[in-house]
Amino acid sequence: MRGPCQSTTCTFNATKKCVLGNAPDECENRPLIDEGTEEDALQDDKGEPLDVSPPLSAGVLGGPVLEASNDELETLPASRTMGLPQLNTMMESRPTCLVGIVGLSGAGKTAVLVSAYLLLSKGMLEGFSYADSATLRAFEEISRATRSWRKGDPPEHITNHTTLTDSREAGFLHLRLRRDTDDRIFDILLPDLPGEWSRALIGRKDAARLEFLRSANVIWLMVDGRQFANTGRVAYARYRARLLIERLADLLGSHRPQLLIVPTWQDKAAFPEDEVIGLQQHGRNFGFEVDVAPIASFSWNDDMNPGQGIASLFSRSLAARPAPPDFWPETRPDSDDRKIAAFRRRP
Repeated sequence: MRGPCQSTTCTFNATKKCVLGNAPDECENRPLIDEGTEEDALQDDKGEPLDVSPPLSAGVLGGPVLEASNDELETLPASRTMGLPQLNTMMESRPTCLVGIVGLSGAGKTAVLVSAYLLLSKGMLEGFSYADSATLRAFEEISRATRSWRKGDPPEHITNHTTLTDSREAGFLHLRLRRDTDDRIFDILLPDLPGEWSRALIGRKDAARLEFLRSANVIWLMVDGRQFANTGRVAYARYRARLLIERLADLLGSHRPQLLIVPTWQDKAAFPEDEVIGLQQHGRNFGFEVDVAPIASFSWNDDMNPGQGIASLFSRSLAARPAPPDFWPETRPDSDDRKIAAFRRRP
């Protein structure tokens, strides 16, 4: 019996045909192999027989590797994004901060989530450290594009356009953060929504899928800062932002969480101060407490670090809490309020 061909110019091992025209069993480039017994072949380098008996845990081919599951082994969560049922379960089990994120396509909604995740993974989110997440696979999925571009040749869009498997239900990401100042733990829930949802809200179409915003502690209204710095596009960008504030007021009813205007692309252009004042005043007209938190999720500017403003945005969002109700509200008396006091026993 002969072994594989040793010639570097022959393709016999791949084609089973000798390029020299030799018979396969007679070619001198194929060394003879000593045909011994099966026991002789199963030996180590020292000539000791190898133990080939099957392990005790081995079962049938294709069977389970372990006889029983080991509950002590840590496993990653099976889910990617969380749906509304999982969201409600978490919010009922422990205190959480639900952030509502709205904005048109290209405003940087997904980019801020990716930037925060990457900063956490490097221990660079100032003031916070990573504690846990139920949606690690979802974060890895939306962050994949940030690791695929060539050095010195960054793409125009770092993150991919958000698409949902269920166009009727939002997908939520979860982060558990530890605040460095007091070691306090925060669970923060962040939706990753396509810009088409905000466009539909502006057009008064299909706003029902955004009703979860009524439970939000704070809402991020993401706007493309480049458009507000462009004299030819600022009027339309201002109109859309103000219209989105009005639609949010209609959707939320009497609920008024803190509204954070988040201008993105600050590495390209600073957000104009007069636009800040205008949006704040417009939000107050509809009962919102409006603040502005400019960020640069990624940066092509050497004078600005990537992730500029992200830590401050999270810190201000976690500090946002609804105002406590009046302990003993004052009300005006009404004749119909206390009917028992006006009751008279009849003879």
